[in-house]
Amino acid sequence: MTDIPTHTTLGDFCPKNTFATHPDNPLKESEFNWLLKNRDANGFKEAFVKVNARKFLVHIPTFTNCLASRRGA
Repeated sequence: MTDIPTHTTLGDFCPKNTFATHPDNPLKESEFNWLLKNRDANGFKEAFVKVNARKFLVHIPTFTNCLASRRGA
């Protein structure tokens, strides 16, 4: 099992719109948007932080861990 650090810094977060085209995101923008819209059902809920009604932040370490576990890495 992967060890997740217990401390989080502001640098671990990225705005959703920026992360959709970020080099740490191996998904297409449409795939990423689908994960966001279905985050409650697909297990990615912990990777997204809702700032207001339209703005989300992505916790990059959690997102990559969720993605790795879904892909069987």
